[in-house]
Amino acid sequence: MYDLFLLDSFPQQQASMASHTLNGQKVWLNRAAKRNSQLAYAPLKLLAAWFNIEALKPVPNLGGEQSIFTEAQRIRALSEAGISVPVILAENPQALLLADAGSPEQPAVTLLEKLKKASSVEEVDKALSQSIQALNAVHERNCYLSEAFARNILITHDQTVFIDFETDPGKVHTPINCMVRDWYCFIFSLYGKLSKSPMQIERLTPALIDGLHSARQEVREQFKKTLPKLLRLQKIPFKYLGSDGRKISVTLQALAMLNQRL
Repeated sequence: MYDLFLLDSFPQQQASMASHTLNGQKVWLNRAAKRNSQLAYAPLKLLAAWFNIEALKPVPNLGGEQSIFTEAQRIRALSEAGISVPVILAENPQALLLADAGSPEQPAVTLLEKLKKASSVEEVDKALSQSIQALNAVHERNCYLSEAFARNILITHDQTVFIDFETDPGKVHTPINCMVRDWYCFIFSLYGKLSKSPMQIERLTPALIDGLHSARQEVREQFKKTLPKLLRLQKIPFKYLGSDGRKISVTLQALAMLNQRL
């Protein structure tokens, strides 16, 4: 059933990722699509070299069949390690059909959505604690994610599910730097997006400090080692460079606080 649905549906789907309903079940179809050229990664590559921060080296996603192959391979490896990832229902070289992480009664939402909709400190703390514990658990299993952004972390009633594995950072970085990269993706994806949410921002820093104190020692030490280098960016007046610049400025201020308290 799943194989036939995939074979019939992926040529008609325009978007690279879209949801479908199959016999009352919500599924996601991820089809091969062209991604950014190497030139898109040049600024981050230059920044990593300039500040000598290995963990910031970009991991290119060139799309096509290779991205589908990588995602399927990574999902299987992480699942075998006991990490909550999407279930593969069907696959071919051009597309994957994935089960939805939630259910009609308990739909999955991204961590970012969960935090933005939270109406109490308790809700914010629970979502942050659940996701940070899950991230540390990934690293304790000697694994790493691909793009550990808040939009790629799904929260359900009883678990945290990680998605988006079209790249393998292990082909560019050492395992420890892959884990440090996870932390930076996580942090940068939250401070900027929550910069206008005072309650969430207030709870985010102590949650990160607790989470990093609970992280693997070598990951925490490497993260701390890179912080002073990254904080050299504070010399650039990002707050005067539009909305994106202000988000970077807010994040760098938070990283400076983490640097003092770790």
